[in-house]
This record gives sequence, structure tokens and C-alpha cells, in this order.
Amino acid sequence: MNIMTEAGVEQKLSSATNAPSIKMKGEKVSVHYGEKRALFDVDLDVRENQVTALIGPSGCGKSTFLRCLN
Repeated sequence: MNIMTEAGVEQKLSSATNAPSIKMKGEKVSVHYGEKRALFDVDLDVRENQVTALIGPSGCGKSTFLRCLN
């Protein structure tokens, strides 16, 4: 099995001649619930024809971020 680091994957994608284009881009996404700030300047590129997963502990803002995409 070949396991690559995130930097290795990015390098491989950028060096590929037919690298997938960015389908959706989030730049400095912040979410507030009243005075409470739930997300702080989140950046995420979702590439076309690729699987993207949001992984993290409970309460870190995964679902909140996904609700922003709708």
C-alpha cells in the first residue's frame, strides 16, 4: 500500500497534466451565531471528480461548514 502525505498528494495533483479543476472554492469562510463566532476563516478547495472528506472531532464545525455550502 502506498500512503502519501497531504503535501505529496497536492504536489502530485499539481504536476499531473490533466489535474482536476476546482469545482468549489471556499475562502475565509466565517460563521456567526449572534455574537458567537463558530467558524474562523476556513479555506477549502473541492476538486472536480475527487472525493473530499471533512474529518474532525465533535463540535469542531464540520456540519456548520457544510450548511454554508447549500
